[in-house]
Amino acid sequence: MLPVDKLKVLILGATGMLGTDIAHELAGKYELYLWDKEELDITQEKLVKEKIHNLLPQVIINATGYTNVDGAEEEKDIAMLVNAQAVKYITEVAQEVGAKLVHFSTEYVFDGKNKDGYDEQSIPNPINVYGQSKLGGEKHVLNYDKGYLIRTSWLYGHAPQVGKPRGMNFIDTMLKLAETEPTIKVVNDQFGKLTNTQDLAQAVSKLISGDYAPGIYHLVNESEVTWFQVAQEVFKIKNITTPLQPITSDQYPTRASRPAYAVLLNTKFSKMRSWQEALRDYLKIS
Repeated sequence: MLPVDKLKVLILGATGMLGTDIAHELAGKYELYLWDKEELDITQEKLVKEKIHNLLPQVIINATGYTNVDGAEEEKDIAMLVNAQAVKYITEVAQEVGAKLVHFSTEYVFDGKNKDGYDEQSIPNPINVYGQSKLGGEKHVLNYDKGYLIRTSWLYGHAPQVGKPRGMNFIDTMLKLAETEPTIKVVNDQFGKLTNTQDLAQAVSKLISGDYAPGIYHLVNESEVTWFQVAQEVFKIKNITTPLQPITSDQYPTRASRPAYAVLLNTKFSKMRSWQEALRDYLKIS
């Protein structure tokens, strides 16, 4: 275990939705370095290696990523560059400086056909370009003996969702639509686990300060839910009376195919709280 009070931690993607909450959670606990695009373009191998060699962090948290799932279908080269090739650069320099590397992936590496869900040992089989690009990044992290691969899903948090077309998470989108739409149609046949970025940041803090083995971790709020059920709970908590209408994925076509049942099972780490409790806390202060 590394001495916590002396730990030099670099967060890449520090102003994104997840990076912001990780930075808040780790503030005061470590010697933090918060970098985003302005400080480092992760797609430039020479820069990545030079800057990180100069800093010599003991922990690198990579919260960067190309996250536009539908956009990846048309921008495959960009998605692969950011989510796979750049991760190779980061992993290589982490190995060169001997740093722990924490990297984030997604339920989209699975095809969603297994209704029993996917644990850390499940074999990935992505059905869209985004999932393929994230799987490409995973392989580099898992080949590193100090690599921690965190898969998570359905993230929401208070910081803007950089890279998403609407710039808002699902929760805030539902609240916005309720102000203008007479009825809101929401997909009810995609199952997953909703995850609060503050809760995930707390788990990350525990992971890097504890004596946990490198490898794959599935960190999500419990338990499984559909997008429609999430919207129902949001409206219930906020006393919104706008009607919600459940629809199928076929009724809401998207460029990228979505896994129908991409439920991540956490079998290696302490379970996070229920998605309902986390959502209530989020909506109290949003």
